[in-house]
Amino acid sequence: MALKLSIGDFARMSHLSVKALRYYHTAGLLAPADVDPETGYRSYDLSQVATAHVIRRFRALEMPVEQIKAILSAPSISERNTLVVAHLKQMESDLEQTQRIVASLRSLLEASPAEIAVEYRSVPALRVAAITSVVEVSKLYSWFFESLADIQRVVRAQRVTPAGPLGGLFPTELFTDEAAELTVFVPISGAMSPSGNVVIRELPPVELAIAVHRGSLRETDRTFGSLGAHVLERTIAVDGPIREHYIVTREDVKDDSQLVTEIGWPIFLTS
Repeated sequence: MALKLSIGDFARMSHLSVKALRYYHTAGLLAPADVDPETGYRSYDLSQVATAHVIRRFRALEMPVEQIKAILSAPSISERNTLVVAHLKQMESDLEQTQRIVASLRSLLEASPAEIAVEYRSVPALRVAAITSVVEVSKLYSWFFESLADIQRVVRAQRVTPAGPLGGLFPTELFTDEAAELTVFVPISGAMSPSGNVVIRELPPVELAIAVHRGSLRETDRTFGSLGAHVLERTIAVDGPIREHYIVTREDVKDDSQLVTEIGWPIFLTS
């Protein structure tokens, strides 16, 4: 006869609290071997201790319950390992992101803001292949990189030579309302046809105060801050979207710290 364990004994042996065991039962992750229909008393088999140990370690890795269920029910060791490796890779990615944020925060706290060079530039009207969509801040980076890749694929498929660096338009509403109509584009000079969500349009001429940002696009707030201070102190800012030009992109380098972006703040030049 199989040895039955009380929930208290099982908790001690597994190092999972009674509260956690009840939750895992409700969630369908670790059901007791038996539940008394009259008292609701839970009992477990000795063979379930090893499974509980596995669950405890996965939870220590912050793995969601549904993912643990998928792993435990995987039909083969290879499929189980695939799920585990996927989670570990996500953890590594999250760790890298945390390390980047910590490094950025440390530099903000330890270093005085550096002076930035600002160039005033009159940008002529541009004919561009563009994608324009209403985008929420939470989806900004996924939309941004996917849309730029879509435009580049269409440009290459039609054998059109870009007439300048990739770019993007970011109106104030993106920051004030957390959603706005955004545009990414590739300047073109030759004939090109619209394709899918890629359209051909002309951007109006604009005068910009331009600062160069070096590094990840997630760190552009620092350059925005310095550039904004420059134009607002001189009372030359005007309404209009921030315009970015991507001089060194992910196609050119593997490390985001090597990216180079021109950030242009719309201004009014009197001379």
